[in-house]
Amino acid sequence: MMPVPPKLLRRLVIAPLVIAVEALLILVSPALGLVAVVTSPLFGGWRPLRMTLLVLAFATRHLAATLACLGLWVAGGFRRRVPSETMQRAYYAVMRWFVAGIYRTVVKLARVEVSFSESDAAERILSSPGRPVIVLSRHAGEGDTLLVIHELLCRHGRGPRVVMHEALRLDPLIDVLGDRLPNRFVDPRGGDTEVDIAEMAGELGETAALVIFPEGGNFSAERRLRGIERLDRAGHTEEAGWARQMNHLSAPRPGGALAAIDAAPTAEVVVMGHVGFPTGLGEVWALLPEPQAIEVRLWHEPRNAIPADRDERIDWLFGWWRTLDAWVEDRERIRASRTEQRS
Repeated sequence: MMPVPPKLLRRLVIAPLVIAVEALLILVSPALGLVAVVTSPLFGGWRPLRMTLLVLAFATRHLAATLACLGLWVAGGFRRRVPSETMQRAYYAVMRWFVAGIYRTVVKLARVEVSFSESDAAERILSSPGRPVIVLSRHAGEGDTLLVIHELLCRHGRGPRVVMHEALRLDPLIDVLGDRLPNRFVDPRGGDTEVDIAEMAGELGETAALVIFPEGGNFSAERRLRGIERLDRAGHTEEAGWARQMNHLSAPRPGGALAAIDAAPTAEVVVMGHVGFPTGLGEVWALLPEPQAIEVRLWHEPRNAIPADRDERIDWLFGWWRTLDAWVEDRERIRASRTEQRS
């Protein structure tokens, strides 16, 4: 993967280019809509029209949110440092508007039903300000990051802080929000990711929620095998055996998660699992005609249940990932059974 261009190039070249493309899409949207209507009967389920409306809705919201961030930067006096608390609330308002709008559009146009199952403790912890939260989430499928942020920001009023791959800076909206809000971009190929995450966790306020995906990327069969091979090469035989037993999740990388827990001793820990996300754009296209269901499960892990010893904490994290894998296995089996009954 090529290195991300420097900030000046991203701001002066990439951002204007993305804005121009989105503005062009909006300008020609009537023609795109007409073509989608004409071609939809050829594909069934109004796929071209649904996909076109999704793309146009995203482009419109993305453009508006990017320009809003530009306006806030100007209103803030063109400052490069972390904005004041008032300006941070304004940037979070832009994020909330963007995330909530895209979420509603996807749910409506793709006919997605999202159901939540939360333990009483998880619901209470997330909805009650006073202590920060660390969210350890499964990472699998197109759009699961959007759902995690929507859950925290829109349903529970938490200010999400996300650990993101450096490559996401190529999106000007993510790039700006990542810099203007207390997020971190990390490059797994270099740098001290654990130090960055620890600094981020140490700054958590009472209403903040730090989001970490311990798998490091969306689940795939290839990533699962690479994780097993990595553990074998490092001599972690027991962990490799646990990873082989998991069919739906990759082996977690414990460094970032444990660094966050160490650096934020007052933070509560919530574990998040989900099923139902498409694995790629091809599957999104294939599934558009049919109603879809996404299931989300949240658990709260009390601080006194987290071991103090590092090796024991690694076992603890793998234990949770095995629990998540078993839950996903159970939900997938039930979903497959329901599909067979309908057919």
